Amino acid sequence: MKKRWMSLVSAAMTAAIILTGCGSSTPATTTAAGAEAVSEAGNEAAAPSEGSWKPTGSVTIYCFSAAGGATDYADRAMAQALGDYWGTSVQVVNQPGGSGGVAAGTVWNNAHDGTSVLGFAEPIFCQRAMGVFPEAPSAWDLMPILNTSAVLSVPENSPYKTIEDLIAASKENSINMASGTGGSVWSLKASIFADAAGITFNRLNYEGSVPSQTAALSGEVEYVITGLAEQMEYIKSGKLIPLAMIEDTPAEVEGFGTIPAVTDAVPSFADYIQPMQCIGIAIPKDCPEEVRAAYKEAYEAAMASDTMQKAIADGNFNNIQMSEDEAQALASDLEKVFSWQLYDAEVAPEDPSQFGIERP
Repeated sequence: MKKRWMSLVSAAMTAAIILTGCGSSTPATTTAAGAEAVSEAGNEAAAPSEGSWKPTGSVTIYCFSAAGGATDYADRAMAQALGDYWGTSVQVVNQPGGSGGVAAGTVWNNAHDGTSVLGFAEPIFCQRAMGVFPEAPSAWDLMPILNTSAVLSVPENSPYKTIEDLIAASKENSINMASGTGGSVWSLKASIFADAAGITFNRLNYEGSVPSQTAALSGEVEYVITGLAEQMEYIKSGKLIPLAMIEDTPAEVEGFGTIPAVTDAVPSFADYIQPMQCIGIAIPKDCPEEVRAAYKEAYEAAMASDTMQKAIADGNFNNIQMSEDEAQALASDLEKVFSWQLYDAEVAPEDPSQFGIERP
């Protein structure tokens, strides 16, 4: 069966998706001695090969998202692994805003010498269509790290006990929900779910998964769609109740049980092209060749380190390490999916065809 696109999403669903920028927060620093990024880190990453480039001063990872979410978590784990590998200070500065355009702009405007690194998430694949950053994903050396799956949860005191309850209520009235920032995989998953289920919602925009989940916990929104790994502590504590994986497969959570796939209630969800989360780090592709080669080596060593292996396992994430060619092929595919789905939903203001982005 040919996968289909979302029909035009209602204004109630999309009007609240706005692009907001904000400044950086106070950086948290990770050094070779280890620090706050990931507790109880494992062994140091392997040492660089003799004669290869390495930073003589500190390195800064400018993170797309607010502190506490999956992108921040991955960046801080990678900062520690890279710090161990190079024996230098690697710090993380959170610069949420503009669907990643704020952080991307900072790195792009800094010297392309390997000391400024982008901590990206999947909005990097729609930045041209969103009008927040002019360069294509192919302008970066992309180094994917991890991802997780989408889950829809409600607060513990919610009147909705099943996904069917929530769908029925949403057909009567548009209710408030949150799914991170515009351009995120969770926002796209939410729109696909709504289109397949034949419902509308009032999406309140937040700069990342953590503030979206906080909004659900406080009752500001009635449900939230973010990553399973990001919600795990709240699910296990009973503060968030998962109604469905916004995927075509269920999930097993220790201490909770089975979270059903949304396709049990909405079979047509499986007919849609599905975006995927992709979190990683990147440097501009026009960095000196010795810097690019050193980062390739460092990325491979860091991903193999105890620090990264432990962070991925402890956070219940999936390891999505891949080669440069694989990462660029994935970026090409995801730019098509994200850009066109957001443009068709009247979220992205720029026609992707003007950038030569073909429909998938």
